[in-house]
Amino acid sequence: MARGTIYDPERVIRRDPRSGLRIIQLTHHPSISTNMYFEMCSFTTDEQHVIVRSQRGAGRDDPWDLMRIKTDGAELVQMTEDNAIGGIVVAPVSGCVVYQSGPELRKVNIHSLEEEIVAETPGLGSDMTGSLASIDAAGKTYFGTCRMGENQAAVFRADIASGQVDVLFEGRRQHHVHANPAGTVVYFGEWLENGPVPYLVNADGSNLRPYPFTRFAHHTWFGGAGAMQGCLLPPGHALVTYTEGDEAPKVITEGRYYWHSSATPDAQWIVADTNWPREGIYLVHVPTRTVAFVCDPQSSCSHPQWTHPHPSISPQLRYVLFNSDATGIGQVYLAELTDEFVQQAAQGYACKAELR
Repeated sequence: MARGTIYDPERVIRRDPRSGLRIIQLTHHPSISTNMYFEMCSFTTDEQHVIVRSQRGAGRDDPWDLMRIKTDGAELVQMTEDNAIGGIVVAPVSGCVVYQSGPELRKVNIHSLEEEIVAETPGLGSDMTGSLASIDAAGKTYFGTCRMGENQAAVFRADIASGQVDVLFEGRRQHHVHANPAGTVVYFGEWLENGPVPYLVNADGSNLRPYPFTRFAHHTWFGGAGAMQGCLLPPGHALVTYTEGDEAPKVITEGRYYWHSSATPDAQWIVADTNWPREGIYLVHVPTRTVAFVCDPQSSCSHPQWTHPHPSISPQLRYVLFNSDATGIGQVYLAELTDEFVQQAAQGYACKAELR
């Protein structure tokens, strides 16, 4: 279908029997839809829309396109018409989505759908995932990775306004390019023969150094003071924070295997899914370290990424966005957080599961 196509609502609404929160299934097409990776914010600043990736055909090679969906599920609009997009980032402040298509870096306005070429990248962008890029909180500087030849790839920076592109690092293959909110430091993993090695590099390409903490399973930047928050690798069963230079991580909560987690920009709240066993999605109030049960995503949590919930929180704490393949196909869902629920979560008596 063409860019600008408006689809009929696909929403299905239910309530989680444990928390009582309303769950909105935003997509219900017989093909895969998935949220954007939890390292970024997928919501518009007014939280009226969320951006997801969706296939509108069930063929093996059918393209993934960007969809703008109202958070009440009432409207779905196709934002792109491209056979191979990757390195996707949402820039809520500037009201656009930036992505790679072949050697081009493009941006599309979330509301008008006007599209333009921002820059020529040093190589071909990845068409496999939306999780290989990042943008600063101001929406001014894009950080991504591209393929430059056989067993050769690079991390690069692009100025959205001028189109200037600079290579920050060259190696074999990189993933999880993730800039801090100020856009001054970039985290990424470099895939070597023995597995990934995490690095930090300054945004101007200086001071490349190994990231010293290697026990994160998944993590994101946490506020603006240089900290990361994330889930420990097995056998760890905790959410922790770590700042470069710390002797050890600081435990926020422990007792279950948290899998993927993301945080609000003010570093007051974290949302995390669980696995082995799947116990649900939890909201954590960081100052009090209280933990509230949000919902059971009912996902298989198997190998494909779209079976992983990958939860993220809207900036004003109204919604938790997550994936589930409860229908047999990956779809995108929202859990609505009521004011009462959030207040109870902060005070420690919201619906929660007992620790084992």
